Amino acid sequence: MGVKEYYKILEVDEGATGDEIKKAYRRLAKQYHPDKNAGNKQAEEKFKDILEAYQVLSDSKKRQQYDQMRKFGYGGQGFDFRNFDFGGFKGAGRRPGRGGISFEGFDLFGGLGDVFAQFFDLGERTRQRQYGPRRGEDLLVEVSVPFGLGISGGKTTFAVEKEKTCPFCNGGGAKPGSRAQVCPECGGRGMIVVGQGGFGVSRPCPRCYGKGQIIENPFDRCRGSGIARGRQTYSVKIPAGIEDGDQIRLKGQGQPGLAGGPPGDMIVKVRIKPHRFFKRQGEDITCQVALNLTQAVLGSTLRVKTVSGKKVQLKIPPGTQDGTTFRLAGMGVERNGRRGDQYVVVRVSIPENPSEEEKEFMARLNRDEG
Repeated sequence: MGVKEYYKILEVDEGATGDEIKKAYRRLAKQYHPDKNAGNKQAEEKFKDILEAYQVLSDSKKRQQYDQMRKFGYGGQGFDFRNFDFGGFKGAGRRPGRGGISFEGFDLFGGLGDVFAQFFDLGERTRQRQYGPRRGEDLLVEVSVPFGLGISGGKTTFAVEKEKTCPFCNGGGAKPGSRAQVCPECGGRGMIVVGQGGFGVSRPCPRCYGKGQIIENPFDRCRGSGIARGRQTYSVKIPAGIEDGDQIRLKGQGQPGLAGGPPGDMIVKVRIKPHRFFKRQGEDITCQVALNLTQAVLGSTLRVKTVSGKKVQLKIPPGTQDGTTFRLAGMGVERNGRRGDQYVVVRVSIPENPSEEEKEFMARLNRDEG
């Protein structure tokens, strides 16, 4: 089980520049793209390898870690993995497999644990699991707001079902009257060092799972995790002129951190409800107004609503045609110091069953045109 040869996959030298790697990726991705190789499983796997290689070699940090792993011979002839248990710890007190140690959560030679699982395909659970203090995950929520609120701005409230610090144990995880004890095996560090083949390898403490503490009497409601789930209400300020799909970040309002880590953020994705009269295009507003035949032919003056809530006078000249658009300058959306316009589209209504008066009017028009 060796390190994948990403340089060979991209057909570049080990000293290739970032531009050379990008050019090689584009060329090979175009050649092996599934759209050009429908039904070709071999080409599909080749494309996946190309993408994986580019994701590593185009990132300077990942590339440095990858080169370091190759330098130390991971998975090659310079290092023997046959006695290692790649399964990791699956339960409290579980030890690694026969004669081996677990690589899950390793801090290998300056933090190679994250890329190790990627290069050796140790499974999604192994790649995702982390030990010790860890920042909580960001939480993405969608909030619908009225059209008018998106224009003028203001506050809105919403409720979210999410994890939070357990209010009964205050996140400690222990029952009242008891507390967490320093782990006697790792001395509260959360990590222990294991010697293997001349290497000193750090791994999470198998007794406390990297937390550095042991809870002898865990609280029942959160089962010692210090985390509970419940419905919480939030208030968020909507900036004036916000567009549909814009996001607002609420610092520290995401999922709680683990083992004393900080909480993540809440990302609020704003969805603007449609309006029955107005439509928005950037900072501009469009709307439609109806005219009867008499108003279109003889001209008229209309009172038109604007997004500010005011009504303005719009003069319709005689002979206005269906679909004519009028511009109300500065009556659109204000955002970042800019204000758009409002465009009024005229729709002339022709009666299906005209009255006698309307028939006489249209007849008179025909005589005048003749």
